[in-house]
Amino acid sequence: MKVVERQSSRLNLLRWPVIGWFFNHTPTMQVMRVIVLAMMVSAIYFGLVYPTEDLNPYTGAIFWSLFWPFFLIVSMATLGPIFCGICPHSFVGKYLNKIGPQKPIPAWLKKRWIGFGLLLAAYWVPIYAFPDLLKTPWITALFFLVLTIFAWVSFYLFRNMAYCSNLCPIGSVTSAFGKVGFAKLTSDQDHCTSCRTFDCMKACQWNLKPYLFEQKNSMGDCTLCMDCTKACNAVEFKLSKPSIQLWKPSKAKEPMNVWVYVWLLAVISITMRFHHSLGHSSIKEQLPWVQAGTWMNQAWPMPMFDWIGAIALGMAVAITFAIVYASFALSAKLINKPFTEYFQSVGQMLAPLMLIGGLSHVGSFFFLHYASDVGNAWYWLIGSFDQMQPLASFRDGWVHLFGLFNYVAVVWAMFILHKRLGMLALNGPKRLVIFMISGSMIWFYLYLVVLRAMIPRGH
Repeated sequence: MKVVERQSSRLNLLRWPVIGWFFNHTPTMQVMRVIVLAMMVSAIYFGLVYPTEDLNPYTGAIFWSLFWPFFLIVSMATLGPIFCGICPHSFVGKYLNKIGPQKPIPAWLKKRWIGFGLLLAAYWVPIYAFPDLLKTPWITALFFLVLTIFAWVSFYLFRNMAYCSNLCPIGSVTSAFGKVGFAKLTSDQDHCTSCRTFDCMKACQWNLKPYLFEQKNSMGDCTLCMDCTKACNAVEFKLSKPSIQLWKPSKAKEPMNVWVYVWLLAVISITMRFHHSLGHSSIKEQLPWVQAGTWMNQAWPMPMFDWIGAIALGMAVAITFAIVYASFALSAKLINKPFTEYFQSVGQMLAPLMLIGGLSHVGSFFFLHYASDVGNAWYWLIGSFDQMQPLASFRDGWVHLFGLFNYVAVVWAMFILHKRLGMLALNGPKRLVIFMISGSMIWFYLYLVVLRAMIPRGH
């Protein structure tokens, strides 16, 4: 390790007693990676051997009650793309990459939309259109088995860990939403400007340049594996102002990030509010997607296909894209800016609506489902007949306090919008008008949250 004579910042998490020991102590990180790998492999194995929910509560709990809500949503909203550092695909992939042929990834595969498109088509569409199918352990195991084989073959074939930045279904998600948290990898610029050894870059198997993260106000596709911090102590993992990578100027070219925000806002936040939140309320029968879906179920019934969910998804995507495009296009025209430039800049404000707003669901469902799901998975694994009951029910009023995260998301998005408009040198009444127009998606999101809160009956 290159040791630079400097005083480490008190905000450097790598110097904190417990967190620092975890990230700095390589054997501990390796043990954690092995544990996560073992959970993934065992969940796939048991899903194939015990294919139904009544025989196997383990597979679904590992992937849908542990990995997705906590290893991804909670970690991204706090520390950034930290899960990538313990991801079982990249853990094994690092070793496969070293022994592979080190081929450059073909141009036709070097498109970030491939992995992200796979996430939308293979997971988010089926979860609404075929909800009962994807919940079965066998389908879940098969899904992750195919994804794992695809990942490891890609790691073996292509150099510079190309799978993570180009083909991984959640690679674009972690890269985009990892900017929302309050920690980031940075470096001591007083040292980096005179450095000629570039040890941090040499240590990065992803071929990134950590010494430029601070200048660009972006970590790019960094997976927070911490290899660079072990190569040079001028690199730090520091607490930062929340979402600073979103509300301050960035020199990084990341054109796909805003599209990720729009798509996941549509297929997760808005669709769930349509289908799951309002769909379990007293006005359920009056909802247009419920009425249309009920009619389609009668006119054209399809086994295991949920017309209500599919139509809710379609309507959510259409409405979200219409609001975003119309509000941004009008705003860009009023201030005489190219639409693409305005979209890429101001669109950053959409990130908190999905990620921070998603904490309301994760928080409440930890007590309603996730904790008991994981507990019962453990009992099943050790052969115990014990059953863990949910820690709360919908009748417990305090559970609904997690809904406050929705309002935090709204305020957070408004703050980023305010900062982004400031970068465009807008002031006075014109800035207020553009703020109100460009914030149309925020107002629509807030409308759905308030509407649901005003309905007294139902889930």
